[in-house]
Amino acid sequence: MRKEQREANRAHLKRWPLIITTSILLIIAIATTAMLANTQNVDVDATVVNVRQGPGLSYGVEGQVTHGTQLAIIDKQNSWYKVRMPGNRVGWVASWLVNNNEATTGAAKSGVTTAAVNVRASSTESASKLGSLKAGAAIKVVYQEGAWSQIIYDGTAAWISSKYVKLSGTSTTVSTSDQAVASASAAAAANLTVKTKRTANLRHTAGINGSVAKELPANTSLAVVGESGDWYEVKTSDGTTGYIASWVVSTPSNGASTATSTSLAEATIVLDPGHGGSDTGALSTTDKYEKTYTLKTAEAIRSALAAAGANVVMTRSNDSFVSLAKRPKIAHQVKADAFISIHFDSTPDTNEASGHTVYYYSSKKDISLARNLNVALKGVGTPSRGIEFGDFEVLRDNKQPSVLLEMGYINDDTDFSKIQTTAYQQKVANDVVNGLRSYFESGSR
Repeated sequence: MRKEQREANRAHLKRWPLIITTSILLIIAIATTAMLANTQNVDVDATVVNVRQGPGLSYGVEGQVTHGTQLAIIDKQNSWYKVRMPGNRVGWVASWLVNNNEATTGAAKSGVTTAAVNVRASSTESASKLGSLKAGAAIKVVYQEGAWSQIIYDGTAAWISSKYVKLSGTSTTVSTSDQAVASASAAAAANLTVKTKRTANLRHTAGINGSVAKELPANTSLAVVGESGDWYEVKTSDGTTGYIASWVVSTPSNGASTATSTSLAEATIVLDPGHGGSDTGALSTTDKYEKTYTLKTAEAIRSALAAAGANVVMTRSNDSFVSLAKRPKIAHQVKADAFISIHFDSTPDTNEASGHTVYYYSSKKDISLARNLNVALKGVGTPSRGIEFGDFEVLRDNKQPSVLLEMGYINDDTDFSKIQTTAYQQKVANDVVNGLRSYFESGSR
């Protein structure tokens, strides 16, 4: 073989490793591009968001991310996203605190019931019954989990057996209020696990008079599937379901029996515009209805809270009647961190009184919330009448921290000249946000 040919062959052989290496890098680049194209990203909407160790408020905080941070979604469970953060760390964030148009739509699946079916508070046959639906009833299905379907029922999120559900294949809209209830309900119930602090009885029904199903040793882990008052509806590792008192168990994050938010941006707030529909409330001297201005003020508060990152649920979002009994039930359903009822005061005779008042019912449960809001509202523009005890049904029957705000006298011309203005409503909204932020930061709940 001639010298020239041998050198050409050697040069050809030297090029093969380069060709192989280039090909491998090209394949990796194509695969990476495809993988990145299929990765769903979200941006943090709130100022600061806690990243938790699991999909729920009961899990410990492992870090925080700030507004604008982009996170890659790895997994989804109900209203929580498992995300990859900068630095390749992994954790869980609440879906309502991030911007993800694909995952947070106002659509539900349309369907009908194929037979009469019981509507339950959670996805188990032993859960408390909320009501029933007849065969052929139209339903909106917002979430399906195994043998159960979550639907919107009487303004709240509820569950029915999927075997009685026939989907139509079309989508329907879900009101903003119903979306918030369903989202918050799912978030609160997502994978909460409790552990017995000592030997405890698992009962067939909620309450100390319920018959005992079995005795559980200390440190027994239980999956929470629902709640009834101060009792958890739970499932054991062997599949036994029953009820256990909340005060004999702890959550994995902090040893408390219930989960609480650590900041306004992670909290669920229920706003209750007083009156509505046929219940007009009090009248101004010009015959303007109280119900009109409770809704306007609540809407202003809702917008301000949403901008601060809070998850907000309205007991009504239009001029509709909502019973007094139902209002605290909504707070229980979504496990609200605070319930605020908006009203305007009135006197038997016009122009007799002026100012705003913060009412509470429980000195243990509500007083801290009342104090923080009272301080924040002192410069709102009407005289502060301070904090008072109020025996109102929406407070008396409320298990969540709750207050009722009388934000001025509607039949006092001076107060009403402010109440009806957008500027006053916005000032109230800003002060409520500041009061709630102070409440959560104080840690005195």
